[in-house]
Amino acid sequence: MIIEKMNGTRLDLADFDCRLLKPFIPSVSPRYSISSVDGRAPIVTDVNFEQREIRAEILIKSRDINDYYLLRDELNTLFASKEPFHIIHKKQAYKRWKVRLASSFEIKPSPRLNTFTISFLCENIYAESVATSLDLQDKRTWDIGLWGFGSGINVDEEYNYTFNTNEFTVKNIGNAIVDPRESMLEISIKGSFASKFTLMNHSTNELYQFNGPLLGADELKINGVRTLKNGISAFKQTNKKLISLIPGENSFSITNGTIHSIVFNFRFLYM
Repeated sequence: MIIEKMNGTRLDLADFDCRLLKPFIPSVSPRYSISSVDGRAPIVTDVNFEQREIRAEILIKSRDINDYYLLRDELNTLFASKEPFHIIHKKQAYKRWKVRLASSFEIKPSPRLNTFTISFLCENIYAESVATSLDLQDKRTWDIGLWGFGSGINVDEEYNYTFNTNEFTVKNIGNAIVDPRESMLEISIKGSFASKFTLMNHSTNELYQFNGPLLGADELKINGVRTLKNGISAFKQTNKKLISLIPGENSFSITNGTIHSIVFNFRFLYM
């Protein structure tokens, strides 16, 4: 198992004389909103998912009891972090989970082999791809180890996330919706728009509109819930709507001008 800090530093548990034996990743837990009407069966009006908790059974190897104490202290320091971190299981190296330590864990003293179980609370109920859509776009720079079996990639298919036409399709190879309120989604736009810019995802019926000109070297960035024009916040000039990406193909169109380039950079999500 790999521990990836928020600054990008990676630590392999094998370097701590540890080995992941069993990862326990439960399914999402649904929470239903139910409405009751006299004379009718209850109706489900909404479905949300509860937070997800991952458990891992880990084997530790120590040379003697003194080595055990040193290793125990190192692991306490590694996992007891105030900031979140990512965990990556080597057998599914294409995805990572953003987590925090869920509760205390105990490593019983042993001069040789021992096991312990640790629990992590997921900050997002979905795992995300280690690489981004722009990493997938150029086959010349593919690291196939980041797109293992189950990632949704087809090695014979071409993937494009940079466009220069007013109609195009963005493919989300993950199996969950990419929502900019919760997950990384960056859209960069350059073009000629005299008074406003509209971006429509016909697959979700979501319409984003920027009210203002976009000309010459201007660049509009939709970064999560923020809109920036040439690096300056311009959210007030929008219709206060956002664009998300469903699994599979997302059909887009741009109106009120001519697009020069539009780039989608995001991470794919997995249940």
